[in-house]
Amino acid sequence: MKRLLVFVVPAVFGLTACVVAPVRSQPPAYIPPPPPRYVPPAQYVPPPPPQYVPPPPPEYVPPPPPDGYAPPPDGSAYGQDPAYAQTDEDYVPPPPPPVVSVYLDPPNEEPEPIGVPWAPPPMLVEEPGPMPFYGAYWTGGYWVWQGDWVWAHGRWLAPPYAGYGWTQPYYENRGGIVVFVPGYWRAPGAVFIAPAIGVTVLVVEPRPGVVRGPRCDGPEGVFVPPPPGSRHGIIVPAPLGTAPAVVVGSPPALHRGMQVRGGDEGHVQIVAPAGVTANGRPLTMAAPRLAHLAAAQQPVVRVAAPVPASPTPIRNFSPRQGFVHLPEARPVRPVVAQPALVQRPAANPGQRFDPAQRQQPAQRPGPQPVQQVPQSPPQQAGRQFAPQPGQQPGQEPSRQPAQRPEPNQRPGAERGFDSMPRQEPAVRPAPQPAPQPRIAPPVPAAEAPRVAPPQRPVAQPPQPAVAPRPAAPAPQAPAPKPRNEREEKERHG
Repeated sequence: MKRLLVFVVPAVFGLTACVVAPVRSQPPAYIPPPPPRYVPPAQYVPPPPPQYVPPPPPEYVPPPPPDGYAPPPDGSAYGQDPAYAQTDEDYVPPPPPPVVSVYLDPPNEEPEPIGVPWAPPPMLVEEPGPMPFYGAYWTGGYWVWQGDWVWAHGRWLAPPYAGYGWTQPYYENRGGIVVFVPGYWRAPGAVFIAPAIGVTVLVVEPRPGVVRGPRCDGPEGVFVPPPPGSRHGIIVPAPLGTAPAVVVGSPPALHRGMQVRGGDEGHVQIVAPAGVTANGRPLTMAAPRLAHLAAAQQPVVRVAAPVPASPTPIRNFSPRQGFVHLPEARPVRPVVAQPALVQRPAANPGQRFDPAQRQQPAQRPGPQPVQQVPQSPPQQAGRQFAPQPGQQPGQEPSRQPAQRPEPNQRPGAERGFDSMPRQEPAVRPAPQPAPQPRIAPPVPAAEAPRVAPPQRPVAQPPQPAVAPRPAAPAPQAPAPKPRNEREEKERHG
């Protein structure tokens, strides 16, 4: 029994230990995850930019003409219109319509540009007078839009702030529409920039009851109104910033072709070909550049601007604010101040002016063959010929070779000189010898120097004896000062 226990008990415990003891296995090998795969993003394609589609231009629809209204003649009808025929009669300016004259309150910044359907009327005449004070500007004196073209009366004004300057009004023809910017005060350092071509400009409508005028008759670009007494609708091309009053002293323009060119610092040049102005002659003149000097020119046709009925200035037109109240229009009367500048040249009866012929350039004649004219030998001075029979006085006698006389025949017998009285030969002036050039005498050889003869001494009158002055004593040196009282006592003893 004991032997059985000895063998059984250890076996049981051994089996138990084998069952209870856990089996330690090795940990699984670490397998790292696969690296992430880089996938590049898709290529960025920007969206197409928005394409600007300009709005359609406003279509001009003229209103129905009132009763009794006759449209002005166009450019093709000038040849048939008797008002534009070249005759010997003096020019009579057409009566302008009544004018509304106001004072304008200019703004301190650039106004918004507007589009006007028709051209401004011709200029009016004002007298600026002298500058009232230093630094004043002549403002006004031009056509401004207030539901109709209204005359802004000129006046002297001081700038609102120090350093501000005056900017002239701006007129531009764009397809028959007038892009207009009124005059305003410009801040120091500011520059006026004209409206760009791609900028949309609002085309305004006139006041109720206003009859539309003619469209611009001239090239596109910046312009000023025509001179006083001109045909309504003509425009005069001019540089940017030109005062409208520069054309006040020019003759009236009946056809397109007048223009203002840049001149020197103080003047501009106004030119026009033949057949454009009232007298039909070509024009080239200078005008002052400054507004007050240009307005003071002597006009050819004086159309005086009426004085405003109210001294209160009005504001500029704004499409957002609407129209302002305007005074009644006043009639104006043109007066020819310089009749000599509007007289038309003499023309054939019934001759008419054809603008197509004026606009065509003149054809230059081609090169002509040079004809060689035989030159006669120069006539000797002082030689005279007796007029031959059948020869006009002053006509040079014909030159024929002389025939040699036959032997034993006296010269002149073949022309019947024997039966003619003998004439004395003409006296010929004696030939003067040609002036001979002056020849300098030959330079002699070197000669011995000449000795001047001795001059005798000239006796002089005796002079009185002068006693010598005593010599001035020599200055003595000052004695040295004593150092102390003891030396001073010894010095004086």
